[in-house]
Amino acid sequence: MLGDDVAVVGGGLVGKAAALALARAGLRVSLCGARAAPGAVPQGFAQRIYALNAASRDLLQALRAWDQIPDERVQGVQAMRIVADGAALRFDAYAQGVESLAWIVESDAVERALDLALRFERGVQAVSDTVAEARRERDGWELELAGGARLRAGLLVGADGRASRVREWSGIGLRSRPYEQTAVVCNFDCAGPHGATARQTFTADGGVLALLPLPGQQVSLVWSAPEALAEELRQLAPEQLAQRVECQLGALQAGHLAPLRAAGTVGAWPLVLQRADSVVAEGVALLGDAAHVVHPMAGHGLNLGLQDVQALAAVLGRRSAGEALGHLPLLQRYARARAEQVLALELATDGLHRLYSPGLRWAAPLRALGLRATDRLPLLKSWLAGYASGRSVLT
Repeated sequence: MLGDDVAVVGGGLVGKAAALALARAGLRVSLCGARAAPGAVPQGFAQRIYALNAASRDLLQALRAWDQIPDERVQGVQAMRIVADGAALRFDAYAQGVESLAWIVESDAVERALDLALRFERGVQAVSDTVAEARRERDGWELELAGGARLRAGLLVGADGRASRVREWSGIGLRSRPYEQTAVVCNFDCAGPHGATARQTFTADGGVLALLPLPGQQVSLVWSAPEALAEELRQLAPEQLAQRVECQLGALQAGHLAPLRAAGTVGAWPLVLQRADSVVAEGVALLGDAAHVVHPMAGHGLNLGLQDVQALAAVLGRRSAGEALGHLPLLQRYARARAEQVLALELATDGLHRLYSPGLRWAAPLRALGLRATDRLPLLKSWLAGYASGRSVLT
């Protein structure tokens, strides 16, 4: 029977980062369900794109993964434009005194870098088998893997996504509300330079349309659309979708990007607001989507997960001698460390979704006034940019 301090369940991006971070905190870690990252697409970029904030980049650098991502697959964001109701809110890296507001990178590229770091981390045992069953025991957990092997661990870490089985095994409840929206994604070549600018607008039907800059002269579309429209968009050929997006460039103040040419296939995934009743239980800690799922309009879903990893590794690394890893008072320090940021982003993204719903069109003048007022307050913009960086909530 295999035995380790920690068993991380979930071999995706957050699970791999957690295994590395906990091993660097001096723990022996089993990573269950470890999967190899997909190879790079032959041309262009993969569908799944993330905007990583400064705290996430700091973590990846500490894990010796960031420098393994080829420079040509990373795009720094020098400016951000949020446009709605005829008003605009602008953020610029130069004005904020930072290198970049965020870094756009493929999920697969980050995973490949983490895979490379895992090969050289002796404290991690990567197991490709998933966990079939888990039983709570007096001094930890006993796990039965799909291949029949058994594993014991003092702490069970759930990084196994929205439908987390770790959450289920530990008896932690879940609050979930579908947004009745689907995120439609596709990459496009642009006729004009994107200027390293991320752009976002709220549409009249309550959706959110964002264009993220990619290396070279490409952009990545994330169109959070009501289900009926999303289904219509999903059925379009990529070039037809490009034409539909061109019709929205005026609202994004990005007409110079036209004409657009599809640089990949169309993808989609449903959107939901989801939060576990607790991120910890005796012998259990939840990370990433297993703990919380927010609307993608702010691009912070993965960042929240990576900051979960940072916080858990810090708490466990500072535990007193002889303190059990699964001891609930210890794990509650992790829960408290994450409560403010997770709640703030949940309220902010859900609140904006509600504020720009079709039923509140009468509020358009007030919304525009709020955007213009915020744009004219440098101190408020600096605070918002600092909070979005993730660094301020980790100190």
